[in-house]
Amino acid sequence: MKRLLIDINSIVPYYVTGKVNGIGRTTLELIQALAGIKNLPFEVVLYSQNMKGIGGRNTGLPFKTKHLYLPHREKIDKLLAWFPIKECLTGYDIMHIPHNFEYVYSPEKCVVTLHDALFMKIQEEAFEHEKMKQIVPPFMRQCKHIITCSESSRRDIVETMGIEPEKITVIYWGIKHDLFFPQKDKLNIRDKLQSKFELSSPYFLSVSCNAERKRTDVLVRSYIALSREQTLSHDLVLVWGNPPLNLLKEVKNSSVATRIHFLKNISDGDLALLYNGAEAMFFPSSYEGFGLPLLEAMACGVPVITCHNSSLDEIAGNAAIYLTEPLFDSLIDVMGRLDQNTIDTEPFVENGIKRAAQFSWEKTAKETIGVYLDALK
Repeated sequence: MKRLLIDINSIVPYYVTGKVNGIGRTTLELIQALAGIKNLPFEVVLYSQNMKGIGGRNTGLPFKTKHLYLPHREKIDKLLAWFPIKECLTGYDIMHIPHNFEYVYSPEKCVVTLHDALFMKIQEEAFEHEKMKQIVPPFMRQCKHIITCSESSRRDIVETMGIEPEKITVIYWGIKHDLFFPQKDKLNIRDKLQSKFELSSPYFLSVSCNAERKRTDVLVRSYIALSREQTLSHDLVLVWGNPPLNLLKEVKNSSVATRIHFLKNISDGDLALLYNGAEAMFFPSSYEGFGLPLLEAMACGVPVITCHNSSLDEIAGNAAIYLTEPLFDSLIDVMGRLDQNTIDTEPFVENGIKRAAQFSWEKTAKETIGVYLDALK
């Protein structure tokens, strides 16, 4: 039987700190979904690399594991790429790298998930985009096949890296419908929100991070500006663990400082609760390879407000209220009308639930298996 090696180094932080980024999260969901499919036509081996021994065995999944007791650091990885160490250690026929890039000895034996071409189109100070411009495109040209999570990302990869479209397969991310679904008991939701987060007022929600493209700072400043124009009945809740200090200072000096809530270290269960309690979810990003919070919010029956760019309208379809540019003015307009209940959100709720039902991790896993089988031929 052919052997598939999946590099799961992106999920190691989950077993160390309980937190993981979007790429780690989707990798974990994928291997969990693969484990739920019976009689896989190949052997799966989970590969990890660190000095602590944390890796595949921590997942509890019924796959073989291989661990290399070396630091997972760039200098070490570059050195390893000169020798067929992984090949000798694991004997794999094809390796899946689900986190955009890795230094490897045999790129022609790799299937790579390149989540987006963000670094080719946008420069953000917090990330090494210039470096990625140098190392990622050659690797994409050398690898066996590329998986990406939206048609928008495929277009960007083709246009910016000169990759043949036939080498790229679009496989949408999924959603855990047993976790993200509409909770009907609104009284119970309000009680839990008050107990867990001291949230008693209706609120708008945003799920974000410090990436500049998320434009969550614009959302916060729009809320503050709107508060000067009308009396707000909704608070603003942001799942955002490390907002910049200058923004926190602006919030503190505003008249709505007690109405803006920053939450961090939120579990998936609490995130589902926050979605269900929200009147609307704002996601004003300027670029996304997919936009998982859109899908989660729609699955919970929450109207979403987002932008017509990159993959966002591809994922949200007719289930979103779309912002226009300039963003600041559009946010004030839409937020103000939602606060005054002059937008009928029920059609967006219904369309969102139907839209989200089309996505599942089982479907993602089955389509990914098809790519593996083609690569193993």
